[in-house]
Amino acid sequence: MNSLLQYLLHSAACVAALYAVYWAFLQRDTFFMTNRIYLVSAVLLSLILPLFPWHFTFGGALAPAVVLLEPVIITPGTIAEVAQENLGWFSSLMIIYFTGVAIFLLRFIVQLVQLMLLVRRSGITRREGMKLVFVDRGYSPFSFFRYIFIREDQSADERLAAILEHEKVHIRQLHSADLVATELLTIIQWFNPFAWLLQRSVKAVHEYLADEGVLRQGVSGTDYSRLILDQTLGIQVNNLTNNFNVSLLKKRIQMITRSRSAGRARLKALFALPVLLPVVFLFSSSSGDFPSAQDNQKKKQEETMKKEQMAQEAGKNSGDVYKEVDNMPQYPGGFEALSAFLVKNIKYPEKAKKDTVTGTVVTNFIVETDGSVSHVKVVKGIGSGCDEEAVRVVSLMPKWKPGSQKDGKPVRVAFTLPIQFRLGEKKK
Repeated sequence: MNSLLQYLLHSAACVAALYAVYWAFLQRDTFFMTNRIYLVSAVLLSLILPLFPWHFTFGGALAPAVVLLEPVIITPGTIAEVAQENLGWFSSLMIIYFTGVAIFLLRFIVQLVQLMLLVRRSGITRREGMKLVFVDRGYSPFSFFRYIFIREDQSADERLAAILEHEKVHIRQLHSADLVATELLTIIQWFNPFAWLLQRSVKAVHEYLADEGVLRQGVSGTDYSRLILDQTLGIQVNNLTNNFNVSLLKKRIQMITRSRSAGRARLKALFALPVLLPVVFLFSSSSGDFPSAQDNQKKKQEETMKKEQMAQEAGKNSGDVYKEVDNMPQYPGGFEALSAFLVKNIKYPEKAKKDTVTGTVVTNFIVETDGSVSHVKVVKGIGSGCDEEAVRVVSLMPKWKPGSQKDGKPVRVAFTLPIQFRLGEKKK
């Protein structure tokens, strides 16, 4: 699987798992700061965890075996025809993904520019250490980092102190930084509904924290609830701001009147661990190959290989040839580059074309500690020159990035590469 696609799927799985824990166990609690820390941590973990390789081994030392790579398909067509056929679903998927990223990134930039223009047009008024921007439109009060945006007609409102205190909580606790982080998450994972739900929950927790901060200043809960109701008709400028008015009116009033959660409720955040561990284990057990039409064939090949592995060169060096290591060998450019190299260099033998020979040549090789390829041989062949051609080109592969253990020591790793020779595969 392409490394970008693998990262996106793993990251999306993290977001979904961590948000599920929040939705099931934490969203009704009144420990708002704990919930905020949990949600922001979920954003960071979802972006960072998939970047690291996770390998789990069971039963002692690594067993000598081989890693089965995705089959490479060879046809007698030209390179251009093969490349066109291989464009397929993956390239289309990447085009759609990056189009979405571009759209939402542009949206993010437009929102920043909108705020900058609003500050420039309205000017800044400094009052008691605050940076106030008095706007002439029907916006609800909102803040963005150290700026508080207030309508001009509210400057003489006797309840202005409560409104400003609400926004000052957003500023002191750096809520805008959280919103920028969640906005970047939704740009990267615009296709993931859980990323959008997580962003909405972060904004809700921000409002609960700001409401709590106002009530701690001695403002009556009843009076403050009326103030929230009075602000419901204001316009929200964009997603990057902490608005006094959000579409969570009912929940905010419920949280104001709700009894405080018991102290032990904070421990419910630990439910994230048993949920996240299987996701991380999924990272380690994933082969990196996206499910394809050849999956069933690969399983059959693996079963055949089990019977023949003991006779392979890898088996003769059981002390230093591994199936998996902490850092697996990497072909320069990934599997797509490896496939392109083989497709470009392997020539369909004339004898095989004449005899209409098709099938899969299963080759075995070892990536040495210096990255070179050695011990190339055919495990299962089809004859008519296909076996020799497969060995010839596999032996020509450029150096890989060698595999290594945690201590950085390079090790030898065995691979099995199926190469399918097909006729009649030209694009109609």
